[in-house]
Amino acid sequence: MFAFADSYVLLFSARALQVVGSSSSAVAGLGLLASVYPDDEERGRAMGVALGGLALGLLCGAPFGSVLYEFVGKSAPFLVLAGLTLLEGVLQLCILSPTQVSPESIKGTPFLTLLRDPYILLTAGALFFSNMAIAVQDATLPIWLMETMCASQLQLGLSYTPATLAYLISTNLFGYLSKPCGRWLCSMIGMNLAGVSFFCECGLKLFSANNPCVEFYGPQEQKT
Repeated sequence: MFAFADSYVLLFSARALQVVGSSSSAVAGLGLLASVYPDDEERGRAMGVALGGLALGLLCGAPFGSVLYEFVGKSAPFLVLAGLTLLEGVLQLCILSPTQVSPESIKGTPFLTLLRDPYILLTAGALFFSNMAIAVQDATLPIWLMETMCASQLQLGLSYTPATLAYLISTNLFGYLSKPCGRWLCSMIGMNLAGVSFFCECGLKLFSANNPCVEFYGPQEQKT
């Protein structure tokens, strides 16, 4: 749908389907790791490695998509990703060998009981605000870069490289440090660093307001 969409409605629908698919895969994957690794320390390391794979995809995806968009066309990156996603689904079906489980054999905790757990509420709030900050940045940063720095499609993709590289390093690092140092401390450090980074980003925007069309790799005449 992304490759051939030519209207806002189709793009909106494609984005909605993508979010449903990715969220289902992420939740199911983390749940699978939690069931396979019952030991607390091993589970933390396994989830760190798994999230490191997510970060690696983000690290490769931004320059990959920008390069194909710049030199091939809009449809090229989406068609390649569609083929890779289909291949990954087939591999999961063959390797994981899913079996049917009777719903009566597994009794989950009632939803209202989970909502009364302060640790769950605190974790949900932290995830909500951190992901909301990322969503706001993804929606505004590309437009701001094009308006103030005259960034091309290739440079827009490369601008996400430092963030995804830091994500790749931190997921693997804190996967090992969360147990000895304390998960609450790692979470607090991550939230504080995210807050400081957004303050710095606001300062950069204020600085560039008086310097329009500052090119990434040197001055360039403003595009008309």
